[in-house]
Amino acid sequence: MKQDLILIHGFRGSELGLKAVADSIPSEKYNIFLISIPPAGGHTLKEYSARHYAKFIADFIREKNLKKPVIVGHSMGSIVAAAVAERYPDLINNKLIFMSPISAKPAKPFAALTPLTVALPNKMIGFITTQYLFMPKDQKLKKQTLKTVYTCGADYTTKKDVFRSAKFSVSCCIADFEFKNKVLFISGAKDRLMPRAKTEKLAKKLGAKSIFLDNSGHLINYECPEKVATEIISFLEHQ
Repeated sequence: MKQDLILIHGFRGSELGLKAVADSIPSEKYNIFLISIPPAGGHTLKEYSARHYAKFIADFIREKNLKKPVIVGHSMGSIVAAAVAERYPDLINNKLIFMSPISAKPAKPFAALTPLTVALPNKMIGFITTQYLFMPKDQKLKKQTLKTVYTCGADYTTKKDVFRSAKFSVSCCIADFEFKNKVLFISGAKDRLMPRAKTEKLAKKLGAKSIFLDNSGHLINYECPEKVATEIISFLEHQ
């Protein structure tokens, strides 16, 4: 029987942002589900909180009748994944994967600025954040990434929802949740958003495995999706 996997994107993303990772995971072994979480994909929440995001994923699992899916969360999606693991442990697999994890709460200046970015045009904020977070020198890949980032940014419900999602994204972190899953952290060695030391500290506390990909930043889903997929498969099949 094939293993079910749910891939959850981060803030200002959509399911499109994780397609390259999904495409690098063998479909003959895994059923891969890409899900757009609010405010992407026309979805919204009554309250943008860990509880409501976790319920959104739990409802998806029940609706699709998935059997103990492995949850893979990228960036803000890692917070959502941790919330699901805490609130719905019986619904998901014991293995849990965080990509570009939000291991600790962001610095106060960053936390204060993030919600304000909603006031900027979609392409402007997409360009600025990509320039800052994207590490490889491959300009062709950067252009492809920008194109996808712009497309994701056009898929939201309302600016109000984006603002509420932004506030959520900087209000908590993985360390705020309690769960007993076997965990893998996959990070870029040059991640500017989440310092390596903070992820290593949390990984040690959880007894988790941590992988840091060379020459990569926070956008590992775009920068090196094949490497990310390789680490996911290795963790699922050999750990």
